[in-house]
Amino acid sequence: NKVPTKVNDKIILFDPPEIDYIESNDGQSIVFIKGESFPSVFTLNELEERLKPFGFFRCHRSYIVNLQKVREVITWTRNGYSLVLDDKPKSTIPLSKAKMALLNEMLGLK
Repeated sequence: NKVPTKVNDKIILFDPPEIDYIESNDGQSIVFIKGESFPSVFTLNELEERLKPFGFFRCHRSYIVNLQKVREVITWTRNGYSLVLDDKPKSTIPLSKAKMALLNEMLGLK
């Protein structure tokens, strides 16, 4: 169940609970752990499928977040939300309006 990332000639394996979030940038998935970033060998869609059983949530078309690391849900505008993580840099991840209802449902909120 480890998530492989590639750094130079090394493959580094991470346990899903270590991961804070994953961002897709120009078709490259980047795994963020404790403020550091590691390029993934998988697409965001592949990572979403692999990590769903571990409490990960596709909060935006370019982001997957570990719900265990979310500290706050902030409303920026009428249509915009952000998730603030409980990591060292207090990462702020966008939450799309369409995903807000699903997140509320997952959290047991109405």
